Amino acid sequence: MIRRDSGAERADELAEDTRNSRSGATALGFAPSARALRFFAVGLVNTAFGYAIFYLVWRETLDATIAAAVSTVIGALFNFLSIGRLVFGSSDPRFLGRFVAVYGLLFLVDALALKALEHYGAAASIAQAALTPLLAALSYLLNRDFVFRSGGGGA
Repeated sequence: MIRRDSGAERADELAEDTRNSRSGATALGFAPSARALRFFAVGLVNTAFGYAIFYLVWRETLDATIAAAVSTVIGALFNFLSIGRLVFGSSDPRFLGRFVAVYGLLFLVDALALKALEHYGAAASIAQAALTPLLAALSYLLNRDFVFRSGGGGA
């Protein structure tokens, strides 16, 4: 059963997210919304899943770009269901196009940063782990403001 937030709950979370994004507080100085906390909790599971896929493919191919691509594709589908349902209260298939676009952008950022870090001598497995917090924060903001924003579906 898909949990749907009531209109009042969605309005409260939107207001809280808006206050947090407008507060000008640093990342260390603001209290995250309940939605952001759910996102990061679900993100721990999603990250472990995605990193496991990345590492397994990387060990077989020794190509970080291929490993990142495979883990991004598989992870995006898994994440759409978990983030949509557990964080934003919807896994409406109309949001899938925007979600996939966000993951395409995240893949590009990941692949370019990974190649740069490897160029400077970082091991791919360590570099990918180091990039995870940046990618997670970017993912939350894009999902909140672009994919699952209130005011309509449609890809």
